[in-house]
Amino acid sequence: MSMSDDYLQKLKIQRDYYDRTADNYDEWNIETASAKVVDAWNFERLKSFVGAEKPERCLDLGCGTGRLSHNLLEICQIVYGVDASKNVLEIARRKYPELRLGYAEATSLPYEEEFFDLIVINGSLHHFFNLEGTIKEASRVLRSGGKLAILGEPNKRFGKSNPFWYIFLVYKILRRLYLTILRQQITEEIEPEAETFEPEAMRKVLKANGFEISQAITYDFWPRMENKWFIKKYQHLLNAEQRTVARWWPDRGSAIQIFAIKK
Repeated sequence: MSMSDDYLQKLKIQRDYYDRTADNYDEWNIETASAKVVDAWNFERLKSFVGAEKPERCLDLGCGTGRLSHNLLEICQIVYGVDASKNVLEIARRKYPELRLGYAEATSLPYEEEFFDLIVINGSLHHFFNLEGTIKEASRVLRSGGKLAILGEPNKRFGKSNPFWYIFLVYKILRRLYLTILRQQITEEIEPEAETFEPEAMRKVLKANGFEISQAITYDFWPRMENKWFIKKYQHLLNAEQRTVARWWPDRGSAIQIFAIKK
């Protein structure tokens, strides 16, 4: 099987999964308490990166059901969104008719060169299976001086050198025991396999495609956490991590975040 055939097969698996589970997208990916905290934290960092002047045209690449695209109207004049799942896009269109949404694959966007002032990729790049092709295409449709924000992608280097790894491990074990004791079934369908990234490799791809790195961090994302005490502290923990652990192990958090400017 050629690389092209492999890529198309993986793309089809991802598309089929999200088409099949579109009605559960918000419940599984947006409405969990921990996801809301991280989304708000990421958005504040994005606003700081963008600055006071509103970009004219913004693209949410892998927009899902449009929650972030809608929020981007706070900092952008016109917001476009693309996704490879038609069923997910249909939900986004119903929820947010003010957005300019379209069906597209990340390495072949239906826009002319230097069309956008800002491109945002939020937790979707690892489903595309083509880091270099996606970044190259983002560079093509982004104007010179335009900004690219990658808000959170899984880090291949997250592991035992990070103290938070042990907390993740204990949490997973305790959650599994809790569900086993209560004999509860996990109804969420397991996502298909996706990519993880080396932070340094991701930065090299960005630089090779004409981007200058403005900020690059890693942070620890707790998916599907609903504990009320933890949720109240979560944003403070993220901030504290950036001031302490991230300085000692800058590339060892579970999620990669990069802000870059096209030269």
